[in-house]
Amino acid sequence: MDHPNSPSPGERPAKRQCRISNHPEYEIRVQSHSQQFTDSKIIEPEVPVRTRGSLTAEFMKLLYYNDALTTPALKLLNLFFCLWGCYVVKSAEKIRLEEGQRQLQALNEWLVSDGDILLQLCDEQALILSDPKRAVQALCNGVVSSLQASETQACHADRHSLSLIVVQRSWATMTPE
Repeated sequence: MDHPNSPSPGERPAKRQCRISNHPEYEIRVQSHSQQFTDSKIIEPEVPVRTRGSLTAEFMKLLYYNDALTTPALKLLNLFFCLWGCYVVKSAEKIRLEEGQRQLQALNEWLVSDGDILLQLCDEQALILSDPKRAVQALCNGVVSSLQASETQACHADRHSLSLIVVQRSWATMTPE
């Protein structure tokens, strides 16, 4: 089985390096070690690797020397750009979905904890409201405390010269008879 080893860091070109040149100094030869055994000997072929320019520059060079490949090369280049666009869109969509999933997970955990708290409070209230007289008293006190907590403040809503004013009221504690 072939397992090419990567070249040493000194022989490796910089990532995203764009060199368009016909000089042989820009060609890098890499040793690829294939583990082919012939008479107990390892064969190590040298494979030239070129780090020329961009894909379009390589296509232009190819088309300059061979006009018959123009249409297939342009179709291939178009396909490449379509695939690249799909990859970028899908990657962005995946990142957005993962972020949404993290937010939903956090919201779900928050809802579960609040649900547990509400369930505990309901259980406590069920114990308190076990007899009917206390239940009516607790209900009345709950209504009164809700109304007192939500005492409305004066608010203004101007719409087409119409004003609405809500007057503040005070509620007394109710007791059942």
